[in-house]
Amino acid sequence: MLDRVTAYTECFEEPQRWAVATIVSIQGSSPSPVGTSMAVSADLQIIGSLSGGCVESSVAALAQDAISSGEIRREAFGPDGTLFERQGLGAALTCGGQIEVLIQPLASLEPEQLHQLRGLARQDPRTPAQLTRRIHDDAGAELSAEASALVIEERRDGAPLLILSGVHDVSVHLAQLALQAGWRVEIVDVRPAFATAERVPEGVQLTVGEPATVIRELLDGPRPWTAICVMTHHPDLDVPVLDAALPALLGDEGAAAVLQPVDLLGAMGSRRAAARRATALQERGHSEESIRAIRTPLGLDLQASTAAETAVSMFAELIAARNSTDTADAGQAEAENADRLGTPLSEQSGPVNRTRGRSISITREMAV
Repeated sequence: MLDRVTAYTECFEEPQRWAVATIVSIQGSSPSPVGTSMAVSADLQIIGSLSGGCVESSVAALAQDAISSGEIRREAFGPDGTLFERQGLGAALTCGGQIEVLIQPLASLEPEQLHQLRGLARQDPRTPAQLTRRIHDDAGAELSAEASALVIEERRDGAPLLILSGVHDVSVHLAQLALQAGWRVEIVDVRPAFATAERVPEGVQLTVGEPATVIRELLDGPRPWTAICVMTHHPDLDVPVLDAALPALLGDEGAAAVLQPVDLLGAMGSRRAAARRATALQERGHSEESIRAIRTPLGLDLQASTAAETAVSMFAELIAARNSTDTADAGQAEAENADRLGTPLSEQSGPVNRTRGRSISITREMAV
């Protein structure tokens, strides 16, 4: 429910008309991760999606039943349609996995829970949040024969932060892609004529100022996963930013007291421009090894030729870098697949969809 809580504002105001279905477990492959939800109204209005269409109709029908009866349900959907059938229509996952879906009428929530959800719906969806639901046996005894309550805890991590130095066509396209993916975006430019609200997408935090100074301020304090990309091709602007951010990228002890770590530092431009920047950074005291930590030229090789294509190439590398950070802390099975990142799916084997760290956990509170 937390994944789309902002979109459910109307639902929380009329809880008697709505139910929310949430994926609570996955076995094998699934197009959507655990925690994905979909709201359904009594008159079949639908907000969101669970699985790209292959089980939505059955879930919607179950949700309408749940609204009418007031009962909470938990149903399984598998690849062959045999795990659940409704009125002779098999609901199957064509991707070969199995999902369990919890369907809860909003009218079954306690008043304080609805109050909390209304508050969460007003928050920026890119900020961290937590939600706990307790489903008691008297509200849905079939959920657990031996437990007094089923406890569902959802967690939303803070959105990744992308800091761009320089406003031009590629950075504008890159900012738009990041916003659409749910990232926070900050753009900094010292040139007032270029750094105007009309030139950047709505939702970007735009600052006019000396980039190196502004970025130092942005790095002062805890943040989620953060990438800094210099985009100007101008050494007088690029080099000071890289000089300021490199210690944070490398986790230098001297910088740690002032700057929080940066997860990725990238720079667009030609290899010749990268070489000139490297020379300038060496003159400022940075070693060749530390300079190699800068991702430049930034982007996966897509043979991009337009500003929009170049932005796609760059954002693809940012996504891969972020997910490779996830796999470093993941289980052995995911870590072994880290080398798949950035390669064509058609050249791989194994599951197509990868569920990022669980955002939902289910436990049982036993009767005392």
